[in-house]
Amino acid sequence: MSKSNQMFERHQGHHVVDIDDFWNANADKYKCCCRKVHVVRASLYIAYAQMLITFVFALFFGFRYIQAITGRLALDHWMNQFGEPLVFSLLFAITLQMLVGLFLIHGIRTERRTLLLPYIVLALMSAVLGSFQYINKICFISTIIIFSNFFAHLVGTMFQMWCVLTIWRCYSFLGDKKVVQHIGDQLSTTHVPFRYDNIQHEYNVMVQPPPYADTVISADKQPLTT
Repeated sequence: MSKSNQMFERHQGHHVVDIDDFWNANADKYKCCCRKVHVVRASLYIAYAQMLITFVFALFFGFRYIQAITGRLALDHWMNQFGEPLVFSLLFAITLQMLVGLFLIHGIRTERRTLLLPYIVLALMSAVLGSFQYINKICFISTIIIFSNFFAHLVGTMFQMWCVLTIWRCYSFLGDKKVVQHIGDQLSTTHVPFRYDNIQHEYNVMVQPPPYADTVISADKQPLTT
């Protein structure tokens, strides 16, 4: 390997472009909650909260289901009103929520934003289907019951959409960070070939050639005449 290549690799290995010089990862557009919390941290909080709520619900539902199949609950208990198809549907929903939460946490931790898409898609689908189901009940339930649950349903839907928006902003942040890191890698690679301030110290000092007059034989020297 030539000395110039060794010098290039040495400079390339030590010089790293700092992406903070041209990109602010803590900009206000990457924060939520009145610009107090970063979207990455908020997304982690949402993921942990979903995992906790799903886990607690799974324990509660499993405990009640065991009581129901062992005959320890009254016949008119709400758990006994569930048929096997509904029970399996709930178990599938719980498992799906746990998997989506794990994907969300792992995607944020490893900065693999594609793992955030399952949560975004599932949350949007549940919000749309839930709203459609609620509107569909208007034709079958009295107006008093509908308006008594309207506020709770509205608050829940708005909170879910806020969570989706926060996760989407985290998805966009991870995409921007990946692009900036790619630009930084390119700048680190192309920085050395155009940097000449320290290259001269890597080479041996070259001896200046003698004057041309000293290289001509004395007998051949003639004065310049016009």
